[in-house]
Amino acid sequence: MIGAWMMTALLVGPAAWAQSVNVFQIEYLHTISDVPAADAMASEPDAVARLAAMTEAMRQRNYVGTYVHVRGDQIDTTRIEHLLTEHGPQERLVTLNGEPREIVRHGAHCECQWPSRKEVVFGDFPGVRSRLSGERFAQPEQLTPNYRIVGLGVSRVADRACHVVGLIPRDALRYGYKLCIGDADHLLLRMSIYNEDGLPIEHDFFTQMAEPVTIPAASGGASGADPIPLGSPKTIPPGFKVVEDRHVEPPKPLAADEGWTVSPDLPGYHVKSRVWRENPVTHHRFEHMIVTDGLSTASVFVEDIPEKQRLDPDAAKYGMNIYVRQSGSMRITVIGDLPMAAIKQICQYTVPAKMAAGREAEGNPLHAPGSEVR
Repeated sequence: MIGAWMMTALLVGPAAWAQSVNVFQIEYLHTISDVPAADAMASEPDAVARLAAMTEAMRQRNYVGTYVHVRGDQIDTTRIEHLLTEHGPQERLVTLNGEPREIVRHGAHCECQWPSRKEVVFGDFPGVRSRLSGERFAQPEQLTPNYRIVGLGVSRVADRACHVVGLIPRDALRYGYKLCIGDADHLLLRMSIYNEDGLPIEHDFFTQMAEPVTIPAASGGASGADPIPLGSPKTIPPGFKVVEDRHVEPPKPLAADEGWTVSPDLPGYHVKSRVWRENPVTHHRFEHMIVTDGLSTASVFVEDIPEKQRLDPDAAKYGMNIYVRQSGSMRITVIGDLPMAAIKQICQYTVPAKMAAGREAEGNPLHAPGSEVR
């Protein structure tokens, strides 16, 4: 790490060097280094309170803006319109690069339009929200055992003054986060993710944001003051075909001794949910688990796939780490925005639920031959 910093100083000069070794990186490396427990630093109450105010503002305030997602060589720009109504959150997201696409959300349901194909698909709104939704930070006080939440000064994003808040992991099993939160309105204007070495791997930020009274209507759409009547002529543009998917059974919770589970828990993580789901293409049933520390989250998929198959080359296009292993006829896949060490351990710790008690007593990772990593 020090060698890389010294090389940066030689290549880019003193001014840029001083900026690259910023407060966040110094705090990050100090926190995850091997320091005595007595020297462990506590979170700052003001920073925790600012995080709580941000999650409330992103949920309660109306806003329209353009935000950019950058990870590696992937750059996506999206227009978002968010309005809170008495019927629940209402949103419209329009992609501004790549294939044109528009997603209209009303509560837990959404409608996705492809103008180039003149197709519309209806379904449930994905549980994984926009990076800049703020919902993942909804309970900051529960994050402090695994993250040190600190204030890192002030900045400016989208021509708005903001306070910078850092979430610095207390070990190498999770990523770090740096947020820019609006000074006056507490809206989340920027979020950056840092890997276990304290280096940035992703940036999400608004380039423009406004606060309208109502969301502008889409082509033929409904007024922002009213709930979006999904599936009505008000939201389906003329000439568009509604793509009807075959019926998919809703998720069904698993019994404690049914299916698979993660045992023992990774330090700081727990299994939030375990359900049976149905593959919308093959209609085969598979198990889906959510493993989280309250902020960082991984999905675990367990499916009966007798023949070993290669990973889809586009599977990791959004930058999430993936680890796969085969256990007999069962394929276990773990996908998440966590360091690879954490993803790998979660996959190795995934065992049949009936073996969990013995697994916890042994506390040893399951031997996992034939693993495939991306």
